[in-house]
Amino acid sequence: MRGVLGCALAVLLVACGGGKNAGSGTGGDGDDEGGAPDGGQSATQDGGQGAVVGTPLAGAAGCGLVSQGTSGLVLRATLLVPGGPLDGEVLVDGTGAIACVGASCASAPGYGAATQIACTSAVVSPGFVNAHDHTDYDWTPPTKDAHGTVRYQHRNEWRTGADGATPLPYADYTDDPATLAAGELRFVMSGVTTLVGSGGIAGLTRNLALSSYSTGTTEGLTGSTVNFDTFPLGDSKGTILSSGCGYPAIATPAQAFGGYGVFAPHFAEGINAGAENELVCASSAALGLVTSHTTILHAVGVDAKDVAAIAAAKANVVWAPRSNVSLYGDTMPITEMKYAGVPVSLGTDWLPTGSMNILRELACADTLNTKYFGGAFDDPSLVAMATQNAATAMGFGSQIGSITKGMAADLVVFATTGTKGWRTPIEAASEDVALVLRGGKALYGDAALVQAAGGSGCDAIDVCGTSKAVCIDSPGISLAAMQSASASTYPLFFCRGQIPTGEPTCTPYRDGYPNGTSATDRDGDGVADASDDCPDVFNPPRSMDGDQQSDVDGDGVGDACDAKPLDASAH
Repeated sequence: MRGVLGCALAVLLVACGGGKNAGSGTGGDGDDEGGAPDGGQSATQDGGQGAVVGTPLAGAAGCGLVSQGTSGLVLRATLLVPGGPLDGEVLVDGTGAIACVGASCASAPGYGAATQIACTSAVVSPGFVNAHDHTDYDWTPPTKDAHGTVRYQHRNEWRTGADGATPLPYADYTDDPATLAAGELRFVMSGVTTLVGSGGIAGLTRNLALSSYSTGTTEGLTGSTVNFDTFPLGDSKGTILSSGCGYPAIATPAQAFGGYGVFAPHFAEGINAGAENELVCASSAALGLVTSHTTILHAVGVDAKDVAAIAAAKANVVWAPRSNVSLYGDTMPITEMKYAGVPVSLGTDWLPTGSMNILRELACADTLNTKYFGGAFDDPSLVAMATQNAATAMGFGSQIGSITKGMAADLVVFATTGTKGWRTPIEAASEDVALVLRGGKALYGDAALVQAAGGSGCDAIDVCGTSKAVCIDSPGISLAAMQSASASTYPLFFCRGQIPTGEPTCTPYRDGYPNGTSATDRDGDGVADASDDCPDVFNPPRSMDGDQQSDVDGDGVGDACDAKPLDASAH
């Protein structure tokens, strides 16, 4: 083994060092999300650091090697299972599947042969599923300074300069293997085991998407790939229509769904009538592009009628809050999706205007939920957006997304202090990611823990003062090549307390609501509380709504806080 991985397990605590320390580098400008008050969920376990069980494994997760086995792995920690945190065990069998989840798995077949690791200061989450990213553009640093306080009405404004807008400069996509791998490693280091993106390589994260730039690398899962369609209406040259379906090249149902498990189109990315019309057109019976096999990316420019159409079709949506807020000053009306029963997933969109990794996107979502959406979603629901909801939305919910017997063992061990529960992954920093397993295979984590979990072909890397290891399974690509690629593009990680360099804002802003929340505008939507039809839930006037707050049924209660927005007799 290489570097720190060569230390003998019995002396890892002394010889290999470790420990969780803040990095000494400085972050760039931006908004500091994370650490918001608990939203009312029931994370109850005591997170105090207990005595390490077994031979200590260096790192902050309080892990110890209880016994070295010959096949399989047992992790003993606080598990984020469906129904609530469980202090128990998860058994991963020799095929990389979850064979048992419970307070104890001692009676399960294969338990005696498995390596057993107990972690007293750790939470185990399902592996994150990043439901939307343009991975092949993730070598372009954030463009925050390029558009400053300018906010757009439609994606084709910043893309092509449509409607007289000044286009946003960004570099073209890359197909360089090392650069693509660096982008994927950035996600792995934040706990992502699966993504749906427009580019990628074999190994590291799975990429469930099949597009012009991605071959779809399901890495052990079975099933049809996702049709990731950036221009389902053929509008790449800048077409914006406020009505009708006269788009250049609309995908047919056969093109959208044929041979795929899920159709994932970009619709309604903007806040004007042109953005809304995309979804109105696509969801019409004549086109039939919004079905139970459709997962809509963005869905910013929608109102209660459009949300009802999405719900009626049993479609899913993917929320990309940071990128939406940065570009449009607004984002998906997630409370309306909740009222209508539309499942919401989370995606980073891309590095130029989105989050650098899923932890920063989750922090942004948490901040918006707390400050702007009245805490509509509890912490388990937020975590589900990046795990079970996302897996289900992409057609793989029976194989990944939860810690459940029979699922692939996509697991993330987070080091934690204090209460152990759903807030642990929401508040996690880069150095807290102690182990990432994809289908039972160790990809990344604390060096000692990775070795104990059977990691192979691994290289040493220091992350915020902690000895980590990366186990690369991408043919022909080395960690050194990835580090070189990231050095000339964007860092692989930032440490606790650092704001990623140039990180786009997560504070809604545009003309009309420039200053965030205030004593007289609690939800920061630019409408004073005294006259706001949703004073506690962000419901800004949009051009698609005639520059008025959206209230489709005209009952005086804005759609954002109206559980029955199409029924004027009820709220």
